[in-house]
Amino acid sequence: FGSSLLRAASPCLPLPLSVRRQALFGTMMRAQCTASRLHSIAFSSARSASTLPVPTFAPVKFQKEDVEKVMQELPAFNFYEMREPVPNPYKDSTLDRSILLDAPAPVITAPKTEFSVLENGLKVVSIDKAGLTARLGLHVSAGSRFETSANFGVSDMVAMMAYTSTAHLSNLRTVKTLEQLGANSTASCKAGREEIVYSVDIAREFVPLVVPLMVGNVLFPR
Repeated sequence: FGSSLLRAASPCLPLPLSVRRQALFGTMMRAQCTASRLHSIAFSSARSASTLPVPTFAPVKFQKEDVEKVMQELPAFNFYEMREPVPNPYKDSTLDRSILLDAPAPVITAPKTEFSVLENGLKVVSIDKAGLTARLGLHVSAGSRFETSANFGVSDMVAMMAYTSTAHLSNLRTVKTLEQLGANSTASCKAGREEIVYSVDIAREFVPLVVPLMVGNVLFPR
């Protein structure tokens, strides 16, 4: 106590070694108590989070498809879409007139979530929101944290090579297919720390065409 008063009276006078050791020891003890308290909070949060129900994935069997028939479902390969103009049947319609003669009654359904697992271990989570568009995401557990000193940057390189060419489609055919499906500006691939994410926003009816294209970029790129 006397040393503290002496220090306050004369700020240029250094504190004794014993006082500085006690102050340093008190600071270390407070830091240790704070760390143990944060660890207890994190442990309790982890225990509360682990009580969430684990989803059950239903198994889905593979169905063998003919590759030629799948390729026939792709849109026609045209460099330029030149179509004849079609007259607009609602050109003279005003805003006070409904263009729906028999307006269908809306059917409101709650979104349904389904969990599935394929024979190769791929887990699929699907949510049907009854919308006109669909958003597809393919998550590959191969982020930058799995890189070594021998392959630094390989995850970013894989992301830049996405939607280029596969064993069945060339680079030009892949680009034109995405353009004709309206997904050329929504197809993206991002490499993060944990995973590489392929994503495409597409019309609902074109989902069966885009899924093989996304899988081909992952399994058999060329």
